[in-house]
Amino acid sequence: MQTDILSFRKATPADFDAIWEILLMAKAQMKRLNSTQWSEDYPSRELIEADIESGEAYLLCEPSGIIAYGVVSAKEEPAYNQIKDKWSNDLPYIVVHRMAVSDRYKKQGMARRFMEQAEQVARSRGISNFRVDTKYDNLYMQQLLKKTGFRYVGEVIYREDQFRDAFEKTILPERLTFGPGGFTLREVTCEDAETIFRAVDQYRDDLRTWLPFVDRIQDANTEKLFIIHLLKTPYKTRNLVFLIEKGDEFCGLIGIASSDVLNHRLELGYWLLPPWRGKGLITGAVAFLCRMAFEKRQINRIQIRCAVANQTSNAVPLRLGFTAEGIERDGELLASGEYTDIRVYSLLKKEWEALKTEFPKFGSDPE
Repeated sequence: MQTDILSFRKATPADFDAIWEILLMAKAQMKRLNSTQWSEDYPSRELIEADIESGEAYLLCEPSGIIAYGVVSAKEEPAYNQIKDKWSNDLPYIVVHRMAVSDRYKKQGMARRFMEQAEQVARSRGISNFRVDTKYDNLYMQQLLKKTGFRYVGEVIYREDQFRDAFEKTILPERLTFGPGGFTLREVTCEDAETIFRAVDQYRDDLRTWLPFVDRIQDANTEKLFIIHLLKTPYKTRNLVFLIEKGDEFCGLIGIASSDVLNHRLELGYWLLPPWRGKGLITGAVAFLCRMAFEKRQINRIQIRCAVANQTSNAVPLRLGFTAEGIERDGELLASGEYTDIRVYSLLKKEWEALKTEFPKFGSDPE
């Protein structure tokens, strides 16, 4: 089979008969294997019709027909609240229900492909949690979850006192390549809290010179709580924060420090660990995010604020054509207890339109 011609789409009422055939195949297989995951009455025709009507029913297809069916939902699953203290966090999640693969495509990795596509649905919504449950005797699903990086969380009870094993995994956002050298940007997840804390703690004396918040990060949980607060905001209005990475090595952070949706403006903030400075990383990352903000978020004004004595930070907006607007006197209280003046820079969309032909040398097109 050519896997490059597969498609993933929402099911329509016209797909019902083909979907039902696949589900009957799955029920027959479970019966042969003595699995009690499904029964003659579950899933029912009415339930599948409701899945399709809800817009949560998805199909993995090839040109000749449907390969797999499943529900990909971002709605809260009430049964999971039974073990709410065992989940890694209380952020939104994607859950897959009622997944089945046609007998014609068994043992070809199609269930795994369906789960990968479900992850893409989650990424498009800014969701990094993936949860799923299955019966202990559904060996195929149990094996798939182990192979795809899920961890066992606990046991939940469904209808008629049916016990199921619940699993979760973190969906890493896409890595976006920018500039030379293979550096990438990736949206932050809760699992990054420990990495960020260790880096801050290692270089605390250096970072606290210009970053007052550093002294407030005394453990990984403090950083995790900040990330959770950030990720609870709906994706379209979220202040996105990105890790700057080289492979799996953490280099620094860049993101939206604040935003004003009503007036279509935002402020960028950034910092790098000492070993990664002087390589043009922040210039490239700022350029990348400017293009993303102007093209994808309909932003009209981007602002950067720098302590006047922080020459390295001031050089970035100047290098990218920002306008220095003026000075905020005593604009920030540093960790030293002293106030520093802040220089304010801005770039407007109409100005960026004239400059954007220069931006590609700093980063590839944001998706």
